[in-house]
Amino acid sequence: MNIYLNENGNQLPGDVVLDWVARSDLTPIPRNLEFTVKLVDGVESKLAKGIKVWSGRENLAYRIVKTDKAPPVGQVQGKSQQQAMKVIALLDSCASLAEPLGKAVVLSQKSLSAALRSCGAYAPIASDFTLSRFNCLRGQTPSYALATVLQEEGAVLVLKGGQLRATRLTDLAKQNAVDDIGQVDSSARVESDFLQMHDIPTYFSVQDDGAVLQGPSGQSRAVCFMPRGDVRQLRNASCVLVRNLTVDSQLCQQIQAGDVLRVVGRNYIVITAAHAERYNNGAMESQSRLWLGSVTNAT
Repeated sequence: MNIYLNENGNQLPGDVVLDWVARSDLTPIPRNLEFTVKLVDGVESKLAKGIKVWSGRENLAYRIVKTDKAPPVGQVQGKSQQQAMKVIALLDSCASLAEPLGKAVVLSQKSLSAALRSCGAYAPIASDFTLSRFNCLRGQTPSYALATVLQEEGAVLVLKGGQLRATRLTDLAKQNAVDDIGQVDSSARVESDFLQMHDIPTYFSVQDDGAVLQGPSGQSRAVCFMPRGDVRQLRNASCVLVRNLTVDSQLCQQIQAGDVLRVVGRNYIVITAAHAERYNNGAMESQSRLWLGSVTNAT
């Protein structure tokens, strides 16, 4: 549970941090942090909303966006009752994407990095591609608009080595597995073609001459309209990651969203990885939970 108040040090004492969860995800804000601290020695003022902390295996900067102070527990330490505070923080280089825009961002034939920077993100971009259009109006939250254009491109944002990589889902699935979970699949599994027919729609659009364009529609499923979508975007929008497995394991912070794991001879993409540590009756407990999935097309 390494939480630093400065990039190069000033760590919060281990007995002050009660629990800690670091999450990695394939979203426009690819990291978030949640932890609980005891309010002693001026800790509350050091962890106010808007302050940055550094944490995790990668020692990334996080911006605090919410604090939730619990009522006193009745125990007394020194002259004060013991009290805890929960803190939620977002990856600082992308935290602005969770805030409503102060002015509209409308782009045409610009790069994804241009859209990110126009919306306030400053994370380094290692790989990029051109968006046919990007619209996020004043008062809207950029992360939703970015997630939409990424879906239209059949891509996700992966954070590796402190840099964002815009990666196609098909390329993500071709990666070599970073680890092999084992020979027996004892994980929680979800399989439902019924749910997929509802949750993964066939997209259609209308051309300027009135002709109707339609994406993959090999079986009966929900249908959604995509304004000004071309054939490629209609196809990409129905190519998505579907969660198949949930795996609990010992702490494995080296595994992050975007990695590939092999389970009983089959590769799965890590959609979300949550790594947690907490004190339980004076003993430190740690574990990781991984949500794994595969690429599915609406065919």
